[in-house]
Amino acid sequence: MDIIKRNFFCLLRYGAFNEYEPVEKMSAYKWGVLQRMAQAHYVEAIVNSARDNTRSQCPTLCVPDAGLSRLCNGFLNRRLRKIRAAEPDSAKPSIETLNMLDIIVQTTERLILHGVTYAHILNMGIFLRSYGDRIDYVKLEKWLLQLNILSMAELEASILIYTLGFQQDEIPFVRRVIPAAYNMALNALPSDDADEDTATVSGRHIFTLNSGGKLTVTFLNCQRCFFYAPIESVSVFLTQIASYIANMEE
Repeated sequence: MDIIKRNFFCLLRYGAFNEYEPVEKMSAYKWGVLQRMAQAHYVEAIVNSARDNTRSQCPTLCVPDAGLSRLCNGFLNRRLRKIRAAEPDSAKPSIETLNMLDIIVQTTERLILHGVTYAHILNMGIFLRSYGDRIDYVKLEKWLLQLNILSMAELEASILIYTLGFQQDEIPFVRRVIPAAYNMALNALPSDDADEDTATVSGRHIFTLNSGGKLTVTFLNCQRCFFYAPIESVSVFLTQIASYIANMEE
């Protein structure tokens, strides 16, 4: 892991979880690269507050109210709505558990469509640190299994473990830490300012950047996530194809 990424994770831990570590010295150019990373992952305020060391309290991200997330697959989304409808009438209703489910669903959709985005990963970590003792993990794991995204949730939690200093026992629904999460997390943080518009994709892919750059990116992300959330990954990709065809110029 290069110095830019080490300092990026260090500042995220300090800004979001108040876990201080001294940052390593870098040139102005490398700080500029780090700043662009923060902007790309929507965590600029957290990084800046940690770097300036002017926080009066730990910055937080927006925690959704249960009911705002959705799954692309219609069958799974109906299950999600049924879970929300049934929980208030259960013997021990838990809004925190529903909120945690919401965060996982939102992070899953973002990861499948756009790859790792640290604003969503941090949202999960902040919520776990703030409300983890109020979450019914037995119930949460049951829901994740019903929605076929337990492995995806473990992948997202593994990024917290590998990059942001979490321990596996802090996240009880994680039965296994997924090694692939480490490279996925680092690959989301390029250490240079290469223009994405000049990127090329191997000819073995059906879709090229010329004919549908966003669709190509979605296809690659769906490939990476297929093993962890197969039904949702296929549904997202088919939905993107339908949208692409509908908006294609004649």
